[in-house]
Amino acid sequence: MVGMNETFVSMMIGANSTSKTATGANILANLIYGVQNKYFDYPIFQKWPYIKKGRIISDPTTIKEKIIPELEKWFPKNEAARLPKANYETAKQGKNYISKFKSNTGWEFDIMSNEQDVKEFESVDLGFVWIDEPMPKDRFMATIARGRLGMIIWWSLTPLTYSAWIKDWRDNNPDLVDYVEAEMEDNCKIHGVRGILEHKYIQIISDAFPEDERQARVFGKFGHLIGRVHKGFKRKIHVVKPFPIDERRFTTYMALDPHPRVDDHVLYMSVDKNNTKYFTAELLSDGLVKLLYERMKALEIKMKFRIENRLIDPAGYIDDQHKKEKSVGSELFDLGMNFIKGSKDLMAGIKKTNEALDYELKQGKMFRAPEVYIFDTCIVFIKQIDEYVWSEHKGAMKDEKQPKGRPKDINDHQVENMHRLLLHNTPFIPYSLRRSSAIPHSSFNPDPYD
Repeated sequence: MVGMNETFVSMMIGANSTSKTATGANILANLIYGVQNKYFDYPIFQKWPYIKKGRIISDPTTIKEKIIPELEKWFPKNEAARLPKANYETAKQGKNYISKFKSNTGWEFDIMSNEQDVKEFESVDLGFVWIDEPMPKDRFMATIARGRLGMIIWWSLTPLTYSAWIKDWRDNNPDLVDYVEAEMEDNCKIHGVRGILEHKYIQIISDAFPEDERQARVFGKFGHLIGRVHKGFKRKIHVVKPFPIDERRFTTYMALDPHPRVDDHVLYMSVDKNNTKYFTAELLSDGLVKLLYERMKALEIKMKFRIENRLIDPAGYIDDQHKKEKSVGSELFDLGMNFIKGSKDLMAGIKKTNEALDYELKQGKMFRAPEVYIFDTCIVFIKQIDEYVWSEHKGAMKDEKQPKGRPKDINDHQVENMHRLLLHNTPFIPYSLRRSSAIPHSSFNPDPYD
């Protein structure tokens, strides 16, 4: 990622002992002193396009105990005391750790603690920043402003403290960020690639952590998303760039989750002849049912969908007897859009979804592909499935948390739409055999289970 210089921020999100800091130090060494091996034979290491001034940011302990030793390990040894014969000079500048490096190749960088006042992160132009471990948002935003002459950032972290905002910022800025993820097993001598850790010690460490820390420290997952329901969902695997949906090659199904207090959520799923399912579009609508109908029709025309079935949350067909109002499903039926009641079996939907998300890699290559993919334009859906977690109840002590039998009932509308679509019979139907969308009003039954 860093070597191609195609993204502003490159993140390595990893568990403990996945060589994150060593990787960061090697990136810096290969920039300052030239390409050292084939793994760094990329454009940015051959021709640096920005000013040769940078910064490292981390917490004080990591700086002193980890970063400085790694820099000294990977930088060439000094055989003289001062430049130009010395490979680099250092200074502490009043701190209890080395906070300034200057090389004999024209580079310089300082090292700052993420505990320093935010004002200290201002008033300097930088060409690169290496952030090691999470940091507060205000200091990160001040750091971004240092790149007005052009800059890259590489960020190595285990997502514990300060992590929630980092994930949100990453997810909301896909054009600025690229990332890789690493579990402790990726650095295993047996199961990893060029790993250095003994498997038995990885297992001992994993077993010693409570669940909330294990997810971050062993699996490199964001700590605020403990207890994810759909753990198999991986953005790097399941999220894809959109492509045209040819009505001859895809049959499309849609699901609607209407709600009186929040936006109505609509999700579309297109199925090809191999039964691979693509979640191709979503729609959120706040207002009258007629407006919802018009927006759905416009989207379907734009996307050239061939709609086979429409599903709705069963509550969408409950009329309000007190206000003498028709249900959402009934109003849409009057407008010419026929909906079938979707399944109410939450646990079956969770199981079916986890099966559809499952895939298998062998030596880094796809051996068995997942059944489902999601267009990256379905931003709300992606965020909701990523953050769909089990409810918890607390034990006698504060840290004794156990999962309840149901997920949290919050921001789950598109996930429930997905469950209903995957539980429904959604085959690919050849274009030549497509059914007419005009179902006589007198014969339509919205409940397939009656």
